[in-house]
Amino acid sequence: LAKLIGKEENADLKIIEQKKSRCIEVAETLEGALILNGDGTDLNLLREENIENMDVVIAVTDSDEKNLLCALLAKQLGAKKVIARADRSDYLPLFEMVGIDMAVSPREATVNEVLKLTMGRGIQTLTTIEGERAEIIEYTASESSKIVGRPLNKVKFPRGALINMVVRGKETVVPRGDFVIENQDRVVIFSMSSAIPEIEKFFR
Repeated sequence: LAKLIGKEENADLKIIEQKKSRCIEVAETLEGALILNGDGTDLNLLREENIENMDVVIAVTDSDEKNLLCALLAKQLGAKKVIARADRSDYLPLFEMVGIDMAVSPREATVNEVLKLTMGRGIQTLTTIEGERAEIIEYTASESSKIVGRPLNKVKFPRGALINMVVRGKETVVPRGDFVIENQDRVVIFSMSSAIPEIEKFFR
């Protein structure tokens, strides 16, 4: 993939690779590309490399969860188009619903169950990103929830948390700042694990 992109005229190609040995190998075989030894989910690194100026960001590690995290961060930082690899075909709708421009599955996978229900507080964990670092979680809003009835731009959400999607009946919405959460809305949130206790307070 990198070789094909590198052949394009005026292509400015950057590759982020966590394994140093792999960086050396790629640098020796791929001319004209900038090879960075780092983690594609490192927010500071993405900012340093001005990810918001990139026309396309492609996340193609062998981990679906890491690809999702990388793609979400790139999208939130302002990358124009974000593409992510998803080996598990049942993840494809999730990738697209949270705002990834394109999710590509190189192979089909059969999965009996991808949702894990957590009892209490109306929380449903969809998937865990990078071990304990971050999660995509679903909350069901109730009449007593502090988040109900207020525009999202008036809600002081904790750092490291983003509302990616709201499911209202049969309708799925990617909310803007003036969107108002209603009773029984299902709210899908991408959050660093450390922010989850603060988020829960909005749904009690």
